[in-house]
Amino acid sequence: MFERIVAAIDSDPERSTKVVAAAQELALKFHSTVLVAHVREVERPAAMVAATARPSALPPSVHVESEEDAAALVDGAVTRLRDAGIKANGQIGPGAGSTARELLDIARANGSTLIIVGDRDSRVSDVLLGGVAHKIAHLADCPVLLVR
Repeated sequence: MFERIVAAIDSDPERSTKVVAAAQELALKFHSTVLVAHVREVERPAAMVAATARPSALPPSVHVESEEDAAALVDGAVTRLRDAGIKANGQIGPGAGSTARELLDIARANGSTLIIVGDRDSRVSDVLLGGVAHKIAHLADCPVLLVR
């Protein structure tokens, strides 16, 4: 049923730990492979967003997370899963566009049958603007498990 799981993690240790734990539990139960996916965190200052010519265009981004930090985050999660006997790999998105779109592209490219993503709880801005988990849940081609 869930042969290929994408575990989408971010730099929040508590949320990412819950996502990896859920992926581990399901992977052991369903004999799944897991792809730990992370999109590098970027910052787009409000002044840059307001100055964007087209409403749908994303302004240039400033990476607030180094490649090394992103790799360490993903490698730690992959190691935890492998130590539990799960076939796992990792992939890091560059953070060049929408985090949700990048994670969805990673999931589609890997033929994912389940995406597990941490939810930041219900914040008004997530509901109004659409948080990453909210967008993934609505746009994914496969089932999505939101972990809180």
